[in-house]
Amino acid sequence: MKKKLLKNAYIIISADFPVQKADILISENEILQVFPNGINEKSFGEAEVWDMSGKLITPGFINAHSHVAMTLFRGIADDMNFKEWLFDNMLPREELLDDESVYYASMLALMEMAGKGITFSADMYFFTNSICKAFSDVGMRGCISRGLSFDDQKGWDRRLDETMDTYNRYNGYKNLLEVGFGPHAPYTVPMERLAEVASLAKKLGASVQMHIYESAWERESYTFSDLDKTGIFDTKLIAAHCVQADMQDIKTLAAKNVTVVHNPCSNLKLGNGTAPVIAMLDENVNVTVGTDGAASNNSLDILGEMKIMALSQKSKYSPSQVKINDVLRMAWENGGYAFGKKMGRIEPGYYADLTVFDISKPSFYPTDLQRLKSHIVYSAGSDSVFATMVNGEWIYYNGTYPLIKESDIYEKFQKSFIRIENTFNGNSIISGN
Repeated sequence: MKKKLLKNAYIIISADFPVQKADILISENEILQVFPNGINEKSFGEAEVWDMSGKLITPGFINAHSHVAMTLFRGIADDMNFKEWLFDNMLPREELLDDESVYYASMLALMEMAGKGITFSADMYFFTNSICKAFSDVGMRGCISRGLSFDDQKGWDRRLDETMDTYNRYNGYKNLLEVGFGPHAPYTVPMERLAEVASLAKKLGASVQMHIYESAWERESYTFSDLDKTGIFDTKLIAAHCVQADMQDIKTLAAKNVTVVHNPCSNLKLGNGTAPVIAMLDENVNVTVGTDGAASNNSLDILGEMKIMALSQKSKYSPSQVKINDVLRMAWENGGYAFGKKMGRIEPGYYADLTVFDISKPSFYPTDLQRLKSHIVYSAGSDSVFATMVNGEWIYYNGTYPLIKESDIYEKFQKSFIRIENTFNGNSIISGN
Protein backbone atom coordinates (compact mmCIF):
# COMPACT_ATOMS: atom_id res chain seq x y z
CA MET A 1 0.00 0.00 0.00
CA LYS A 2 1.34 3.40 -1.00
CA LYS A 3 1.90 5.90 1.79
CA LYS A 4 -0.71 8.64 2.23
CA LEU A 5 0.06 12.24 3.12
CA LEU A 6 -2.79 14.32 4.49
CA LYS A 7 -1.68 17.92 3.97
CA ASN A 8 -2.71 21.37 5.16
CA ALA A 9 -5.14 20.14 7.81
CA TYR A 10 -5.99 21.36 11.25
CA ILE A 11 -5.65 18.47 13.68
CA ILE A 12 -6.44 17.54 17.28
CA ILE A 13 -3.89 15.00 18.52
CA SER A 14 -6.04 13.95 21.47
CA ALA A 15 -8.55 15.36 23.93
CA ASP A 16 -6.04 17.39 25.94
CA PHE A 17 -4.26 18.95 22.95
CA PRO A 18 -5.16 22.25 21.28
CA VAL A 19 -6.05 22.50 17.61
CA GLN A 20 -2.98 22.93 15.44
CA LYS A 21 -1.99 22.94 11.77
CA ALA A 22 -0.13 19.82 10.63
CA ASP A 23 0.46 17.22 7.93
CA ILE A 24 -0.07 13.52 8.71
CA LEU A 25 1.96 10.77 7.05
CA ILE A 26 0.32 7.33 6.96
CA SER A 27 2.04 4.06 6.10
CA GLU A 28 0.02 0.86 5.73
CA ASN A 29 -2.50 0.90 8.60
CA GLU A 30 -0.82 3.30 11.02
CA ILE A 31 0.28 6.86 11.50
CA LEU A 32 3.94 7.12 10.63
CA GLN A 33 4.60 10.74 11.56
CA VAL A 34 2.91 14.06 12.30
CA PHE A 35 4.53 17.22 10.96
CA PRO A 36 3.33 20.31 12.89
CA ASN A 37 5.04 22.67 10.47
CA GLY A 38 4.13 20.76 7.33
CA ILE A 39 6.50 18.87 5.04
CA ASN A 40 7.48 18.78 1.40
CA GLU A 41 5.82 15.68 -0.06
CA LYS A 42 8.94 14.89 -2.12
CA SER A 43 11.14 14.51 0.94
CA PHE A 44 10.17 10.97 1.93
CA GLY A 45 9.43 9.19 -1.35
CA GLU A 46 6.29 8.43 -3.29
CA ALA A 47 2.94 8.92 -1.57
CA GLU A 48 -0.69 9.71 -2.32
CA VAL A 49 -1.20 13.35 -1.39
CA TRP A 50 -4.60 14.41 -0.11
CA ASP A 51 -5.18 18.14 0.30
CA MET A 52 -7.10 18.68 3.53
CA SER A 53 -7.31 22.47 3.35
CA GLY A 54 -10.34 23.70 5.25
CA LYS A 55 -10.60 20.41 7.12
CA LEU A 56 -10.17 19.39 10.76
CA ILE A 57 -8.80 15.89 11.40
CA THR A 58 -9.46 14.21 14.73
CA PRO A 59 -8.97 10.70 16.09
CA GLY A 60 -11.71 8.38 14.86
CA PHE A 61 -14.74 8.22 17.14
CA ILE A 62 -15.22 5.01 19.12
CA ASN A 63 -18.72 3.67 19.62
CA ALA A 64 -18.24 1.42 22.64
CA HIS A 65 -21.69 -0.22 22.62
CA SER A 66 -23.99 -1.11 19.74
CA HIS A 67 -26.34 -3.71 18.31
CA VAL A 68 -25.90 -2.98 14.62
CA ALA A 69 -28.57 -5.34 13.25
CA MET A 70 -31.27 -3.53 15.23
CA THR A 71 -31.57 -0.97 12.45
CA LEU A 72 -34.39 -3.33 11.36
CA PHE A 73 -36.31 -2.26 14.47
CA ARG A 74 -35.74 1.49 14.25
CA GLY A 75 -38.93 3.41 14.98
CA ILE A 76 -40.73 0.52 16.71
CA ALA A 77 -42.07 0.85 20.28
CA ASP A 78 -40.80 4.41 20.56
CA ASP A 79 -43.06 5.34 23.47
CA MET A 80 -42.77 2.30 25.72
CA ASN A 81 -40.88 1.58 28.91
CA PHE A 82 -37.89 -0.75 28.95
CA LYS A 83 -39.74 -3.99 29.81
CA GLU A 84 -42.48 -3.44 27.20
CA TRP A 85 -39.89 -2.41 24.63
CA LEU A 86 -37.66 -5.46 25.26
CA PHE A 87 -39.99 -8.34 26.08
CA ASP A 88 -43.05 -7.43 24.01
CA ASN A 89 -41.41 -5.95 20.92
CA MET A 90 -37.71 -6.67 20.49
CA LEU A 91 -37.27 -10.29 21.60
CA PRO A 92 -40.21 -11.65 19.58
CA ARG A 93 -39.00 -9.92 16.42
CA GLU A 94 -35.47 -11.21 16.96
CA GLU A 95 -36.87 -14.75 16.60
CA LEU A 96 -37.52 -13.91 12.94
CA LEU A 97 -33.96 -12.89 12.04
CA ASP A 98 -31.61 -14.88 9.85
CA ASP A 99 -28.09 -14.48 8.48
CA GLU A 100 -29.17 -12.46 5.45
CA SER A 101 -31.35 -9.99 7.32
CA VAL A 102 -28.67 -9.47 9.97
CA TYR A 103 -25.99 -8.91 7.31
CA TYR A 104 -27.91 -6.19 5.46
CA ALA A 105 -29.12 -4.58 8.68
CA SER A 106 -25.52 -4.48 9.88
CA MET A 107 -24.30 -3.06 6.58
CA LEU A 108 -26.83 -0.24 6.83
CA ALA A 109 -25.82 0.52 10.42
CA LEU A 110 -22.11 0.55 9.64
CA MET A 111 -22.65 2.83 6.64
CA GLU A 112 -24.52 5.21 8.93
CA MET A 113 -21.72 5.07 11.49
CA ALA A 114 -18.98 5.59 8.90
CA GLY A 115 -20.82 8.61 7.53
CA LYS A 116 -20.90 10.04 11.04
CA GLY A 117 -17.21 9.67 11.79
CA ILE A 118 -17.22 6.39 13.74
CA THR A 119 -14.21 4.16 13.10
CA PHE A 120 -14.74 1.44 15.73
CA SER A 121 -17.83 -0.14 17.21
CA ALA A 122 -18.20 -2.74 19.95
CA ASP A 123 -21.19 -4.89 19.08
CA MET A 124 -23.24 -7.53 20.86
CA TYR A 125 -25.82 -9.56 18.96
CA PHE A 126 -26.20 -12.92 17.20
CA PHE A 127 -25.60 -14.28 13.70
CA THR A 128 -22.16 -12.86 14.43
CA ASN A 129 -20.46 -14.38 11.39
CA SER A 130 -22.75 -12.22 9.27
CA ILE A 131 -21.99 -9.19 11.42
CA CYS A 132 -18.24 -9.78 11.12
CA LYS A 133 -18.61 -10.05 7.34
CA ALA A 134 -20.43 -6.71 7.30
CA PHE A 135 -17.71 -5.03 9.38
CA SER A 136 -15.08 -6.40 7.01
CA ASP A 137 -16.98 -5.36 3.89
CA VAL A 138 -17.50 -1.79 5.11
CA GLY A 139 -13.92 -1.66 6.46
CA MET A 140 -14.97 -0.82 10.02
CA ARG A 141 -12.90 -1.83 13.04
CA GLY A 142 -14.81 -3.60 15.78
CA CYS A 143 -15.14 -5.94 18.72
CA ILE A 144 -17.93 -8.45 18.09
CA SER A 145 -19.60 -10.55 20.77
CA ARG A 146 -22.30 -13.16 20.38
CA GLY A 147 -25.11 -12.26 22.77
CA LEU A 148 -25.50 -15.03 25.37
CA SER A 149 -28.63 -15.85 27.33
CA PHE A 150 -29.73 -19.01 29.13
CA ASP A 151 -32.92 -20.95 28.53
CA ASP A 152 -31.68 -24.53 28.78
CA GLN A 153 -28.37 -26.38 28.54
CA LYS A 154 -28.81 -27.23 24.87
CA GLY A 155 -29.44 -23.58 23.96
CA TRP A 156 -26.55 -22.39 26.09
CA ASP A 157 -24.12 -24.87 24.51
CA ARG A 158 -25.26 -23.83 21.03
CA ARG A 159 -24.64 -20.16 21.77
CA LEU A 160 -21.18 -20.86 23.17
CA ASP A 161 -20.39 -23.00 20.11
CA GLU A 162 -21.46 -20.13 17.86
CA THR A 163 -19.25 -17.76 19.87
CA MET A 164 -16.24 -20.00 19.40
CA ASP A 165 -16.98 -20.50 15.72
CA THR A 166 -16.95 -16.72 15.20
CA TYR A 167 -13.83 -16.42 17.36
CA ASN A 168 -11.97 -19.01 15.31
CA ARG A 169 -13.05 -17.47 12.00
CA TYR A 170 -12.76 -13.76 12.68
CA ASN A 171 -10.63 -12.91 15.72
CA GLY A 172 -7.82 -10.76 14.32
CA TYR A 173 -9.36 -10.78 10.83
CA LYS A 174 -7.72 -8.25 8.48
CA ASN A 175 -6.37 -6.44 11.54
CA LEU A 176 -9.91 -5.09 11.97
CA LEU A 177 -11.84 -7.46 14.19
CA GLU A 178 -11.66 -8.74 17.74
CA VAL A 179 -14.14 -11.35 18.95
CA GLY A 180 -15.19 -11.54 22.57
CA PHE A 181 -18.00 -12.83 24.80
CA GLY A 182 -21.37 -11.16 25.22
CA PRO A 183 -23.44 -12.39 28.18
CA HIS A 184 -26.55 -10.26 27.72
CA ALA A 185 -27.19 -9.34 31.36
CA PRO A 186 -27.16 -10.93 34.83
CA TYR A 187 -30.96 -11.25 34.68
CA THR A 188 -30.77 -13.45 31.54
CA VAL A 189 -27.57 -15.35 32.41
CA PRO A 190 -27.39 -17.20 35.76
CA MET A 191 -24.37 -16.55 37.95
CA GLU A 192 -22.88 -20.02 37.42
CA ARG A 193 -22.98 -19.39 33.66
CA LEU A 194 -21.31 -16.03 34.09
CA ALA A 195 -18.55 -17.85 35.96
CA GLU A 196 -18.20 -20.15 32.94
CA VAL A 197 -17.94 -17.15 30.60
CA ALA A 198 -15.38 -15.51 32.88
CA SER A 199 -13.22 -18.62 32.84
CA LEU A 200 -13.34 -18.90 29.04
CA ALA A 201 -12.65 -15.22 28.52
CA LYS A 202 -9.64 -15.25 30.84
CA LYS A 203 -8.27 -18.34 29.12
CA LEU A 204 -8.47 -16.66 25.70
CA GLY A 205 -7.62 -13.14 26.88
CA ALA A 206 -10.90 -12.03 25.29
CA SER A 207 -13.05 -9.09 26.23
CA VAL A 208 -16.53 -9.41 27.73
CA GLN A 209 -19.44 -7.08 26.98
CA MET A 210 -22.48 -7.10 29.28
CA HIS A 211 -25.46 -4.89 30.18
CA ILE A 212 -25.30 -4.02 33.87
CA TYR A 213 -27.82 -2.02 35.94
CA GLU A 214 -29.46 -0.48 32.90
CA SER A 215 -32.81 -0.16 34.70
CA ALA A 216 -33.91 0.29 38.30
CA TRP A 217 -35.66 -3.09 38.64
CA GLU A 218 -32.36 -4.90 38.02
CA ARG A 219 -31.17 -3.95 41.49
CA GLU A 220 -33.74 -6.44 42.83
CA SER A 221 -32.25 -9.24 40.68
CA TYR A 222 -28.54 -9.19 41.53
CA THR A 223 -25.78 -7.25 43.28
CA PHE A 224 -22.22 -6.34 42.39
CA SER A 225 -21.14 -8.76 45.10
CA ASP A 226 -22.92 -11.54 43.19
CA LEU A 227 -21.12 -10.56 40.00
CA ASP A 228 -17.74 -10.32 41.70
CA LYS A 229 -18.01 -13.91 42.91
CA THR A 230 -18.32 -15.14 39.31
CA GLY A 231 -14.94 -13.69 38.32
CA ILE A 232 -16.53 -11.59 35.58
CA PHE A 233 -15.01 -8.42 37.08
CA ASP A 234 -11.58 -9.97 36.62
CA THR A 235 -11.98 -10.15 32.83
CA LYS A 236 -11.59 -7.32 30.32
CA LEU A 237 -15.14 -6.27 31.12
CA ILE A 238 -17.01 -3.59 29.16
CA ALA A 239 -20.10 -2.78 31.23
CA ALA A 240 -22.85 -1.10 29.22
CA HIS A 241 -25.07 1.44 30.97
CA CYS A 242 -24.57 1.18 34.78
CA VAL A 243 -27.29 3.83 35.07
CA GLN A 244 -28.37 2.60 38.51
CA ALA A 245 -24.88 2.17 40.01
CA ASP A 246 -24.49 3.64 43.49
CA MET A 247 -21.25 4.92 45.07
CA GLN A 248 -20.23 1.51 46.38
CA ASP A 249 -20.78 0.03 42.93
CA ILE A 250 -18.71 2.81 41.41
CA LYS A 251 -15.85 2.10 43.79
CA THR A 252 -16.00 -1.57 42.75
CA LEU A 253 -15.91 -0.61 39.07
CA ALA A 254 -12.83 1.51 39.73
CA ALA A 255 -11.05 -1.11 41.83
CA LYS A 256 -11.69 -3.81 39.20
CA ASN A 257 -10.70 -1.58 36.27
CA VAL A 258 -14.07 -2.11 34.56
CA THR A 259 -14.89 0.13 31.61
CA VAL A 260 -18.36 1.68 31.65
CA VAL A 261 -20.15 2.61 28.42
CA HIS A 262 -22.55 5.51 28.81
CA ASN A 263 -25.46 5.42 26.34
CA PRO A 264 -27.36 8.60 27.19
CA CYS A 265 -29.93 8.71 24.37
CA SER A 266 -31.03 5.10 24.84
CA ASN A 267 -31.15 5.49 28.63
CA LEU A 268 -33.28 8.62 28.41
CA LYS A 269 -35.58 7.27 25.69
CA LEU A 270 -36.40 4.10 27.64
CA GLY A 271 -36.87 6.03 30.88
CA ASN A 272 -33.96 4.35 32.62
CA GLY A 273 -32.38 7.57 33.84
CA THR A 274 -28.99 9.26 33.61
CA ALA A 275 -25.84 7.40 34.63
CA PRO A 276 -23.67 8.98 37.37
CA VAL A 277 -20.83 9.65 34.94
CA ILE A 278 -19.23 12.52 36.85
CA ALA A 279 -19.11 10.42 40.03
CA MET A 280 -17.48 7.65 38.00
CA LEU A 281 -14.88 9.98 36.54
CA ASP A 282 -14.15 11.34 40.02
CA GLU A 283 -13.34 7.75 41.07
CA ASN A 284 -11.17 7.22 37.96
CA VAL A 285 -13.51 4.77 36.28
CA ASN A 286 -12.77 4.49 32.56
CA VAL A 287 -15.97 5.84 30.98
CA THR A 288 -16.68 5.63 27.26
CA VAL A 289 -19.68 6.51 25.11
CA GLY A 290 -21.96 4.38 22.95
CA THR A 291 -25.04 4.71 20.80
CA ASP A 292 -26.69 1.42 21.78
CA GLY A 293 -28.87 0.04 18.98
CA ALA A 294 -31.03 1.93 16.51
CA ALA A 295 -34.13 0.40 18.12
CA SER A 296 -33.63 2.36 21.34
CA ASN A 297 -31.82 5.50 20.20
CA ASN A 298 -32.81 5.77 17.17
CA SER A 299 -29.75 7.32 15.56
CA LEU A 300 -26.22 5.91 15.39
CA ASP A 301 -24.73 9.37 15.76
CA ILE A 302 -21.84 9.62 18.22
CA LEU A 303 -21.75 13.41 17.95
CA GLY A 304 -25.35 13.68 19.06
CA GLU A 305 -24.61 11.20 21.83
CA MET A 306 -21.75 13.35 23.11
CA LYS A 307 -23.90 16.47 23.23
CA ILE A 308 -26.75 14.73 25.09
CA MET A 309 -24.20 13.20 27.45
CA ALA A 310 -22.70 16.58 28.25
CA LEU A 311 -26.07 18.30 28.69
CA SER A 312 -27.62 15.57 30.83
CA GLN A 313 -24.57 15.45 33.09
CA LYS A 314 -24.62 19.24 33.46
CA SER A 315 -28.24 18.93 34.53
CA LYS A 316 -27.53 16.05 36.95
CA TYR A 317 -24.46 17.68 38.52
CA SER A 318 -23.49 21.20 37.48
CA PRO A 319 -22.31 22.90 34.27
CA SER A 320 -18.81 23.47 35.63
CA GLN A 321 -18.25 19.76 36.35
CA VAL A 322 -18.60 18.67 32.71
CA LYS A 323 -15.52 19.56 30.67
CA ILE A 324 -15.26 19.46 26.89
CA ASN A 325 -11.98 17.56 27.09
CA ASP A 326 -13.61 14.88 29.27
CA VAL A 327 -16.37 14.38 26.72
CA LEU A 328 -13.87 14.07 23.86
CA ARG A 329 -11.68 11.72 25.87
CA MET A 330 -14.63 9.39 26.40
CA ALA A 331 -15.14 9.17 22.64
CA TRP A 332 -11.42 8.83 21.81
CA GLU A 333 -8.66 7.64 24.16
CA ASN A 334 -10.89 5.96 26.74
CA GLY A 335 -12.26 3.64 24.07
CA GLY A 336 -8.76 2.76 22.92
CA TYR A 337 -7.78 1.98 26.50
CA ALA A 338 -10.91 -0.15 27.05
CA PHE A 339 -10.13 -2.43 24.13
CA GLY A 340 -6.35 -2.34 24.47
CA LYS A 341 -5.84 -0.85 21.02
CA LYS A 342 -3.83 2.08 19.66
CA MET A 343 -6.92 4.17 18.93
CA GLY A 344 -8.07 7.60 20.02
CA ARG A 345 -4.91 9.63 19.34
CA ILE A 346 -3.12 10.99 16.28
CA GLU A 347 0.40 9.87 17.08
CA PRO A 348 3.08 7.71 15.44
CA GLY A 349 2.33 4.03 15.93
CA TYR A 350 -1.40 4.54 16.40
CA TYR A 351 -3.88 3.14 13.91
CA ALA A 352 -4.68 5.42 11.00
CA ASP A 353 -8.30 5.66 12.17
CA LEU A 354 -9.35 9.26 11.56
CA THR A 355 -12.39 11.50 11.26
CA VAL A 356 -12.28 14.50 8.92
CA PHE A 357 -14.62 17.45 9.48
CA ASP A 358 -15.43 20.11 6.92
CA ILE A 359 -15.09 23.26 9.00
CA SER A 360 -16.58 25.41 6.26
CA LYS A 361 -20.00 24.18 7.43
CA PRO A 362 -22.12 26.79 9.27
CA SER A 363 -22.02 24.85 12.55
CA PHE A 364 -18.23 25.34 12.71
CA TYR A 365 -18.41 29.12 12.63
CA PRO A 366 -16.83 31.15 14.08
CA THR A 367 -13.71 29.24 13.03
CA ASP A 368 -11.64 30.44 15.95
CA LEU A 369 -9.25 27.51 16.50
CA GLN A 370 -9.82 27.53 20.23
CA ARG A 371 -13.55 27.02 19.72
CA LEU A 372 -13.37 24.05 17.36
CA LYS A 373 -13.37 21.47 20.16
CA SER A 374 -16.47 23.10 21.59
CA HIS A 375 -18.09 23.01 18.16
CA ILE A 376 -17.47 19.25 17.88
CA VAL A 377 -19.32 18.60 21.14
CA TYR A 378 -22.08 21.19 21.03
CA SER A 379 -22.83 22.33 17.48
CA ALA A 380 -21.31 20.15 14.75
CA GLY A 381 -23.85 17.84 13.15
CA SER A 382 -22.98 14.66 11.33
CA ASP A 383 -23.42 16.57 8.06
CA SER A 384 -20.09 18.19 8.82
CA VAL A 385 -18.24 14.84 8.63
CA PHE A 386 -16.37 14.90 5.33
CA ALA A 387 -14.47 11.62 5.53
CA THR A 388 -13.72 8.63 7.76
CA MET A 389 -10.55 6.53 7.59
CA VAL A 390 -9.93 3.10 9.16
CA ASN A 391 -6.67 1.20 8.92
CA GLY A 392 -5.35 3.78 6.45
CA GLU A 393 -8.29 3.33 4.04
CA TRP A 394 -11.15 5.73 3.40
CA ILE A 395 -14.37 3.96 4.33
CA TYR A 396 -16.41 7.13 3.80
CA TYR A 397 -15.37 10.06 1.65
CA ASN A 398 -17.45 13.08 0.69
CA GLY A 399 -20.76 11.24 0.57
CA THR A 400 -19.47 7.96 -0.88
CA TYR A 401 -18.40 4.57 0.51
CA PRO A 402 -15.28 3.66 -1.52
CA LEU A 403 -15.01 0.02 -0.36
CA ILE A 404 -18.58 -1.12 -1.05
CA LYS A 405 -21.35 -1.03 -3.61
CA GLU A 406 -24.47 0.53 -2.15
CA SER A 407 -26.88 -0.45 -4.91
CA ASP A 408 -28.59 -3.50 -3.40
CA ILE A 409 -28.09 -2.87 0.33
CA TYR A 410 -31.13 -0.62 0.75
CA GLU A 411 -33.36 -2.89 -1.34
CA LYS A 412 -32.41 -6.10 0.47
CA PHE A 413 -32.63 -4.40 3.86
CA GLN A 414 -36.16 -3.25 3.07
CA LYS A 415 -37.20 -6.74 1.96
CA SER A 416 -35.99 -8.16 5.28
CA PHE A 417 -37.85 -5.47 7.19
CA ILE A 418 -41.12 -6.16 5.35
CA ARG A 419 -40.80 -9.92 5.89
CA ILE A 420 -40.21 -9.56 9.62
CA GLU A 421 -43.03 -7.08 10.20
CA ASN A 422 -45.50 -9.12 8.14
CA THR A 423 -44.62 -12.24 10.14
CA PHE A 424 -44.55 -10.66 13.57
CA ASN A 425 -47.76 -11.56 15.44
CA GLY A 426 -47.27 -9.48 18.58
CA ASN A 427 -47.00 -12.38 21.01
CA SER A 428 -44.70 -11.80 23.99
CA ILE A 429 -42.15 -14.62 24.07
CA ILE A 430 -38.68 -15.15 25.44
CA SER A 431 -36.07 -15.10 22.72
CA GLY A 432 -34.28 -18.35 21.93
CA ASN A 433 -31.49 -16.55 20.08
